[in-house]
Amino acid sequence: MRKVLREAGFEEVKTRDMPTLAAVPTAQQFCGEARLGTSRADLVVRLRDGRVMPIECKVSNSAVNSYKRINHEALNKARSWLEGFGLRNVVPAAVISGVFNPNNLAQAQDAGLVLFWNHGLAELARFIGDEA
Repeated sequence: MRKVLREAGFEEVKTRDMPTLAAVPTAQQFCGEARLGTSRADLVVRLRDGRVMPIECKVSNSAVNSYKRINHEALNKARSWLEGFGLRNVVPAAVISGVFNPNNLAQAQDAGLVLFWNHGLAELARFIGDEA
């Protein structure tokens, strides 16, 4: 995923805690696993338009396990970021791989989590490129 971000023109910077939006990397930069507000994200990306995209990476081996991975873990973090930083400032996302119950994915999307499949990271590249 880091390769996709770099190829899209984003620069990787040193990881740090980000209690406020002022501490997030600048536009077209990202960092690895870090605390954003009160929750850790696998990647924190500052989009070209200034919004922040915390990304969670989730793997599930069964439809039953997918509830825990997407609706409990990723979605709870997304809600925390949206509540703490606001709908206009944050685009919470998850890159997923494996077996997921479609109903769990739809519920997460309806609640504001943007989903990308690991085998289709070109969509992530297109998303971060199109938002310019």
